Amino acid sequence: MQNKSEFVYEALTLSGKKINGRYAGSFKDFQKYLKSQGLTLLSYKEKKVKLKKGQFKDDDFASIVEELYYLINSGVKVDDALKLLIKSASKESSYKFLSFVLEELKKGSQLSSAIKEASKEVGYKISPLYISILSSGEEIGNVAYSLNTLKEFIDFKLTTASEVKQALSYPLFLIGMSVLMVFFVFIVVVPKFTEMFSADEMDKIPYISQLVLKTGLFVNENLFLILGGLSLVVVGIFLYFKFSDINFTKFLYKIPYLKEMIIELELSRAFNSMGMMIKGGVEIDKALKQSISLFSIDELKSIFVEGLSELKKGRRLSEVFAATSIIPPNVVSMMSVGETSATMGEVSLSLSQRFLQNFKIKTKKVLSLLEPVIVVFMGLFIAIIVVSIMLAVISINDIAM
Repeated sequence: MQNKSEFVYEALTLSGKKINGRYAGSFKDFQKYLKSQGLTLLSYKEKKVKLKKGQFKDDDFASIVEELYYLINSGVKVDDALKLLIKSASKESSYKFLSFVLEELKKGSQLSSAIKEASKEVGYKISPLYISILSSGEEIGNVAYSLNTLKEFIDFKLTTASEVKQALSYPLFLIGMSVLMVFFVFIVVVPKFTEMFSADEMDKIPYISQLVLKTGLFVNENLFLILGGLSLVVVGIFLYFKFSDINFTKFLYKIPYLKEMIIELELSRAFNSMGMMIKGGVEIDKALKQSISLFSIDELKSIFVEGLSELKKGRRLSEVFAATSIIPPNVVSMMSVGETSATMGEVSLSLSQRFLQNFKIKTKKVLSLLEPVIVVFMGLFIAIIVVSIMLAVISINDIAM
């Protein structure tokens, strides 16, 4: 685990006043700090502060962007803001990321380029859109604006992802409990009844009863093998989706009702990005170009690419979108109003919220159907087990008579 130093010191000011203070960083930086503040060091104690391990994640990046925005917006220089964040870093990967960004800035790199390179250094897959948003702010000479735009977009993205996960948590819980119930029945309940029948009697009971009882016997005898196989399958699927280039969104897009939900979500993110950049002074063609990188679905991406091409030829974006059936007519109408009234930024953000709301409504509908389906499935499963056992008992009584 990497450590960083914290210095507890006693020093004299230029006026001769004795003060106590703390400084986090390297000893070299500590000396520079004392010199810049005009302090004469009397004594100090160095303490090693342990940094937490862990991968650099979206939450870490979002926190850094937000803190940078507030510092720079209050008048702190970019390099000084980074030094403050480095001092307060409690995670090893964040400390490494910030330190690398600062070093790149000292070499003359722009903030967007420094962040891009630092992301590679800590193994963080940063979205090209994030870099584009930062570059836009640097082009217009307002880094604080670009950081604020990026902060709002990341907040929007993380909030949306959190809401989706929260909506899925209960159905996933039900599925998990259903799987446990299946194993419980086959491991504990069914074998007890299997012991009641001899091999000859087992052949005389109804086929469905044989199937249930023999399945329970097989699961009980090969439990560790089955659990090991299931574990390997789950881990394999997880690793496959984590490290392969497969696009899970494209897979869901092929399912009829889910296709509509994916469209709502993708358009919500694209219009949110466009709206924030246009409101910040970015030209509509540049905002549109940067938002195109958000799409996972080729069909939607091609519509926006065509819109950008036609926009450069002098046509309105609303006219291009009116020619496709994917973009609803009321959305095209809203865009036309935004273009006419020069309020495209506000209109885009409004459309983003509308698409997001539609996505939430459709998600709730899917989940409201999924929950009773799981409950009904479990009820049928238990009913089949009970009926199978009852039929077996009745059949044996008939045979005995």
